[in-house]
Amino acid sequence: MRHARSLLLGLAAALALATAARLPAAWESGNALNHVSGAWMTLAQDLADGTFYRPLHDPALGYGGTRFFPLELAIHAGLVRAGLPLLPAGYALSLAAVALVVGGAFGLLRRVGVPRAPALAFAALALAGLAVQLGASAVRGDLLPVGLSALGLAAVASRPRPGRLALAALFFALAFAAKPTSLTGAAAAVAWLAVRRQRGRAAVLGLATAALAAGVVLATDAASSGRFLGILRACASGGAGVRDALVAPWKLFRYVTVGDPSGLVLVAGAGATIAAAMRDLGAERRRAAAESPLLLPALWLGAAGAGLLGVLASPGTGVNHLVDVEVAAAAVLGAAWLAPGAAARVARLAGPAAAAAGLAVAVATFREDLASSRLLEARAVARALPAGAVLSEDPLVPIAAGTRPVLLDPWMLRLAGERDPALVRGLAGEIATGRYASIVLLRDLDDPEADAWFAHGNLGHDVAEEIRRTCRRAGGVGRYHVYVPRGAPRTPERAAPGREARGRPTPAEPAEDAGARVVVGTPPR
Repeated sequence: MRHARSLLLGLAAALALATAARLPAAWESGNALNHVSGAWMTLAQDLADGTFYRPLHDPALGYGGTRFFPLELAIHAGLVRAGLPLLPAGYALSLAAVALVVGGAFGLLRRVGVPRAPALAFAALALAGLAVQLGASAVRGDLLPVGLSALGLAAVASRPRPGRLALAALFFALAFAAKPTSLTGAAAAVAWLAVRRQRGRAAVLGLATAALAAGVVLATDAASSGRFLGILRACASGGAGVRDALVAPWKLFRYVTVGDPSGLVLVAGAGATIAAAMRDLGAERRRAAAESPLLLPALWLGAAGAGLLGVLASPGTGVNHLVDVEVAAAAVLGAAWLAPGAAARVARLAGPAAAAAGLAVAVATFREDLASSRLLEARAVARALPAGAVLSEDPLVPIAAGTRPVLLDPWMLRLAGERDPALVRGLAGEIATGRYASIVLLRDLDDPEADAWFAHGNLGHDVAEEIRRTCRRAGGVGRYHVYVPRGAPRTPERAAPGREARGRPTPAEPAEDAGARVVVGTPPR
């Protein structure tokens, strides 16, 4: 026991230190950023300048469309209004969200009875998954809702009095305001109370959370002058169909086995721990299960897994959505640390193994961040562009140039255009009349896979065809391909300055999310 404790504490401390040490290089390289990060930053800049959710099309602002909820972008906008530059403000918010995730997991483990040192070690184990590692160095809304959910679970886990139930409902509603699928934490808390025969409190928590969540939606819609719900109607599904729902389990299998193997160690270890605990319960299974410190984290893991399958039923969703199950899995392992029987033995093996896997991921990611840089590429292509308006598939490019992106999210443009063809016709008409001095794409239009990329992913077939008809490729920088109206000067072809163009897959390749090694047929989300 003492040896296992020392090993766990040492590996968890090494994982935390390696994560902290890699962040400066990760922030400098921007390799965890992608065009979705650009959309988050554009929404924050819009709000800082007074526009809460730009419409699907506005002559002054450009083209909108998103399914992101408001809490994270509102905090980001507040940091920008306070004087922080857009990208550093996003990084600061991601760092704070990492601290919230670890702190929330620690609070949950302490509430279910785990001693301080193991609770801190297993809370740090939440950093082991690649999804959390990338979230710490990206600008997007995956970590904040998980941290808030963990705080909500911690609030309800010990002596669920009315005041604590109200606090839990507030945390769960804030998590929903950051990401709607995070209500899986609230579902786990309600189920936990019901299993413990506290059905009245379960009903109160469920109704309070639902009322607050409805208030978030209505308040956001009112603050955006009615745009929020209209945008969600156009974009929220991501274009999901029956086939997407059927392949969601296969996507999940690929992501945890190929895209995030350290996360697989966490989740598999947690699953084996729960299975061992079920065998340990014996004849009085129901009563023992209700009193087990494992129950609440296990219900969170189950709810997060079910929610993840729903998320992955939407096309283009990626490895970043594994954050919920990875943090819940770390909590399961921590809650089993002092449990009797086989569950504890499994947790004492799986915990150090997951920490070691996470440490290897942190070191490998650090090396890749030293070898390549997405931000350098975006800044280089921004400097190479001719004067005039820019239409970019990746909002990071105009952000790097210090201008507001015309296009918020190329995936949502294509999706909204399928519902309203006039939207796409309007953009195609602007391209045809030469409104844009340059167009920056993540695919060379002569690439054999370009038609599939644009038709089923970003921008849409009609926009790509108009660019092909009226523009020519003028050069490129790294992953970015620059198109200009026919007859305009040529832009030099070059790789990103200062670093080799190798390492992490780029969005110009068929890869799902920065850092994931999963080959798919659509752009990352």
